[in-house]
Amino acid sequence: MEGGELSLGDQWNLRSVETIVWLQSKLSPYEEWITQVSVWGDNRQAFIFFFPLIAGFCNELGARTLWATIFVEWSNLLLKWLFNGDRPYWWIGETSLYTDETRPKLKQFPNTCESGPGTPSGHIMMNVAIFYVIAKGFSRYIWKSNTGTCKKILGSLVIYIAYVLWIALVFVSRLYIQAHFIHQNVLALFFGIAIGNFCFKTHFLTKVGRISMVIMAVFLITSSVGMYSLLLSWGLDPLWTIPLALKHCYRTQYVSVETQAFYLMMRFTGATLGLGLGITSEQRKAVVEARGHMVRTILGAKGGVLIGRIASMIQSSLPTDDLVLYLALSFGLNIMMVFTVIALLPHFLLSVYRPI
Repeated sequence: MEGGELSLGDQWNLRSVETIVWLQSKLSPYEEWITQVSVWGDNRQAFIFFFPLIAGFCNELGARTLWATIFVEWSNLLLKWLFNGDRPYWWIGETSLYTDETRPKLKQFPNTCESGPGTPSGHIMMNVAIFYVIAKGFSRYIWKSNTGTCKKILGSLVIYIAYVLWIALVFVSRLYIQAHFIHQNVLALFFGIAIGNFCFKTHFLTKVGRISMVIMAVFLITSSVGMYSLLLSWGLDPLWTIPLALKHCYRTQYVSVETQAFYLMMRFTGATLGLGLGITSEQRKAVVEARGHMVRTILGAKGGVLIGRIASMIQSSLPTDDLVLYLALSFGLNIMMVFTVIALLPHFLLSVYRPI
């Protein structure tokens, strides 16, 4: 078929596949490291590692980072249902643009086989958004310090260069493992920047009341369920990608339940309620009003990451044979993890290390 007869979408997909073939050929010596980037940049890490880590250093910046995480997870779910994008690893097997002789034989990895639609990339959206918040936060801290102007400029430059390089690595990694097409990553860049900028600049996000947070959580879950129900009423299956993932993934055990819609709803809704309980609590209020303490900061960061890891281990041990029970336990686990990190842990450390 001539290139001019192809739809724009098919042309984009073909060019992306050519790029993936080239990447897997040229970067194979670095394969283990490149695939690991997608593990480090997984959306789950934003909840269980980056949010607790940043919250330990600065409670408010941690809250903003979690807000970005929540908004990305929610919006990415809805956008994927709207755009209905394929992923390379199953599109290559389904499209008629290849014959058996011309169809590329590409490598798959344990994190290739995500079962949701591919447009836009959730990994790119998440990393762009949360590290935008983190980079802006640390850069602002540098500019408020008593160091010289040259050091401030250099410090900020290092932060933003590291930010851009990390996003570039995630971009390449998502292509390399066949998780996304190029245009899916590019679209995610714009959405991620918009969400990150909103979460960093919007002041009321760290000052909302408990009722407002409950309303927000209800809105997030009802809008997601509402979209799901609307698609069903139109005769569309929001989970249409799962059979394709199971069909074209070399090992079906790589298809993870955590990429399915209902689990994601429980994760971002539970995190919202946990954040609401935390930022409106008396424990957090005492922490925010207290003077900083180096030991408390270090222990807060380490303790937060530890809590996130424990929550991850508990999550992986939850029974999956009963979906309702699994979702209910996941919901409660996310509430408690976030509340502990944003309020209980820093308040406990404050009681131990009082500023003089």
